[in-house]
This record gives sequence, structure tokens and C-alpha cells, in this order.
Amino acid sequence: MNIYTLGILEHNAKLLLLLRQNTKFFSGYYGLMGGKIEEDESPSAALIRETYEEIGIKITAENLHFVHCLSFKNETNDKVLALVFKIISWHGETVNKEPDKCAALAWFFYDNLPENIIPRHRLILDHVRQSEMYSECGW
Repeated sequence: MNIYTLGILEHNAKLLLLLRQNTKFFSGYYGLMGGKIEEDESPSAALIRETYEEIGIKITAENLHFVHCLSFKNETNDKVLALVFKIISWHGETVNKEPDKCAALAWFFYDNLPENIIPRHRLILDHVRQSEMYSECGW
């Protein structure tokens, strides 16, 4: 089973999404920041690393609040768990540090999300807004 960690970053009632490009899955779609947890890495450590690598902000484990777990099968039928955290506070300014994989960073109001958002990420956001801690899809 693959385990991923995703981060929800909010500022002024808006949500930060990354526009993926040149990626194996969902290129041309907006999504949350995050990625696969590496061997011998905790979920919080993975999100701390991914957040800095992708958007250049510094966070600590104390800045993370667990909000959701999604269990699903992906497009290649792999079993996946996505652990989702809200980032409560951070240091630094958001910047696109991976322009080869990310075309843009953009802030959206929850009621005006882009049409081209990764469907699972939209599902996660819907569950988080309803304070639902666990969901499944694709089984």
C-alpha cells in the first residue's frame, strides 16, 4: 500500500492549489501540495519536506492538524492511503519551487474551486469541510 500526505494551506479564506504539469497523473489539474511518504519517514516529516520542496515555506509538526484520511485505488489499481493535514501556521512566502512539475500556484475560495481540480482532492476538501475524518473511493 502506498501512503501519501497532503497539505491544506489557507490564507484570507482562500485555499492554495498547485497546477500540475509534466506529471504522470493529472497533468493540467490543480491539486493540494504533498507527496509520497518515503521509507522511514513519518507523515508529518513527509509533509514538512514536501511543502518546503514544492512551495518554499517552513512548517513544523506542531503546525499540522490532521483532518482526513482517504483510502482509494488509483488509476493503476494500487491501494493508497492519503493522510491530509491542515497547515495552521508557517514561515516564509509561497513560491513555485518546482516549475518543471508545477505551472502555477493559485489561491481559490472554497465555493469557487477550478473545474480542473483532481477529483479525489475535491472529494477530500468536501469531506474536510463537513468534518468527516475518513472516506473511501474507487474500491
